[in-house]
Amino acid sequence: MSRVKLLKSDKTPPTKEATKHLPELDGLRGLAILGVMCSHGVGLSGLFRRTPNSLLENLFAYFTIPLWGGVDLFFVLSGFLITGILLRTKTDERYFQSFYARRTLRIFPIYYFALTLSLILGHYSTEIADILPAWNSWKVAYFLYVQNWPVFWHGEKIMGGLWGAYWSLAVEEQFYFLWPLVILHFSEKTVARLCIIGCFVALPLRILLSHFYFRGSFGLAQITSSRVDGLLLGAFIAIYMLRKRRPIPKSWIAACAFVGMSFLVFIGLSYPTEFVATGRWMTTIGITAFALLSGALVALSQHHSPLQRVLTLKWLRTVGKYSYGMYVYHLLLFLPVRSYLLSGAASWIHLNFPEKILFMISEIMAVFVVAKLSYDHFESRFLNLKRYFSPA
Repeated sequence: MSRVKLLKSDKTPPTKEATKHLPELDGLRGLAILGVMCSHGVGLSGLFRRTPNSLLENLFAYFTIPLWGGVDLFFVLSGFLITGILLRTKTDERYFQSFYARRTLRIFPIYYFALTLSLILGHYSTEIADILPAWNSWKVAYFLYVQNWPVFWHGEKIMGGLWGAYWSLAVEEQFYFLWPLVILHFSEKTVARLCIIGCFVALPLRILLSHFYFRGSFGLAQITSSRVDGLLLGAFIAIYMLRKRRPIPKSWIAACAFVGMSFLVFIGLSYPTEFVATGRWMTTIGITAFALLSGALVALSQHHSPLQRVLTLKWLRTVGKYSYGMYVYHLLLFLPVRSYLLSGAASWIHLNFPEKILFMISEIMAVFVVAKLSYDHFESRFLNLKRYFSPA
């Protein structure tokens, strides 16, 4: 059976085959989380900035820090998977109940656990409190998934600290809240048109916001309207595969990849410092580049190709399985440990490049272990409840 038949029309009730797991998407999740963690591992808390860096360290930073674009791969995957689920269950009488309940059971438990644990630790530790949001209303915004909008920033331009990565979770949660309404009230053809329009409007909107408000701040990249490219591109891929009963043509994939790479090459040649100090270009056309490259990866993963074989490697799929937990927990481990080591051990500043890399690998492995333990002993208890909210 063709892989594209996994996405059934909304006129066809879901079947066992229609909900078959796609293992290559786990591999894409694995790539995305490893990219984000490498980017944060190099770019955060001064690991590679405490002493004059060698040429090798500088090159490593220039190629690694832009991997924060892995969040765009997560966005494309979300758009692709969520749209497929909603279209398959559109005629189900428990359409909203099933979708929202299952999303809640998957997302909320460890997110709110991480927030609550951070606040408790911050109450007893000034070191932890110093890397938590300073404003009480800002903390409340995190609990409501609206922390990525400037109205809650109190003059702060960039969200950082212990919860600094959670802005992307707010983007996805806002998408999950609104997108089922769009899918329910419009036809597939109309939704596809909305996706195309949204993708074309997103870049000009970012440019306008960059010029008149954000002026090169990474805060521009954190608001939901700035990241709809990836979400809508993933949704369009799902709708195209459903309607055409085949994957996205490889010529389209190549065109998206070419444009995306051209944008990054332009930035790299004309404004190379933006690869390590994100500014106006990376938060405008850079996001477009990451969205296009991520869309190309997701679309190509649905073709039988060498990429598909790589993405189905067991170790990469395993990393992808625990990617959500790794994303939620990684700064909770990265920042306190680095703060202690960098301030408390004078010999730390004398670590050479290989030793820094080994430390970063050890961090990632530790985060993986924590995420696995969380999944096996905490999250799985909630995930088992999803069976009570399966579509009829």
